[in-house]
Amino acid sequence: MTTLIPNAPTTPENLAEGEKLIVSAHTGGVLVPDSFTDKRQHLKALREDHTRLSGHHTYRFSPAGDGGFTIQHSVTGRFVEPLRKAEAAIVYENIRFQGPILLETGPLPGARNVWQIRPAGHHYQLGLRDSHLVIGLTHPDHMDSWVTLVDPWWSTDRLWLIHDVE
Repeated sequence: MTTLIPNAPTTPENLAEGEKLIVSAHTGGVLVPDSFTDKRQHLKALREDHTRLSGHHTYRFSPAGDGGFTIQHSVTGRFVEPLRKAEAAIVYENIRFQGPILLETGPLPGARNVWQIRPAGHHYQLGLRDSHLVIGLTHPDHMDSWVTLVDPWWSTDRLWLIHDVE
């Protein structure tokens, strides 16, 4: 028996005005509502960091017509914290800069900042309209890292467009 995630986004307006959404790297850009974070071990620390990161980054979602929307990075701040202990018990002692998320749309021909919320099983993906590309987080050391588009976490140096595997 499957259960649907509560308060899942259905329109850009809900995404802009509703709860925070988290993008998973290793699931191909799946969006997970913030209310679902207690189900995920990786996101427990993210929830704890929300207060500390508040106000450092803000993203505005604006309707672009035909069910699409644009993403604009409107506030940038600085936040520095030690890297967390990995699941493999490797301790990272260096400090990483909490930089802004970059939405990379090039070098795609005719790339536009027009996105759609797409269902992916019981989750949702943030995809570039009229393409099979979805937002995915890449990080050389932490391929299982998570990030939220509203208050990003510690390994958010770059978001890339990746092909949807489904």
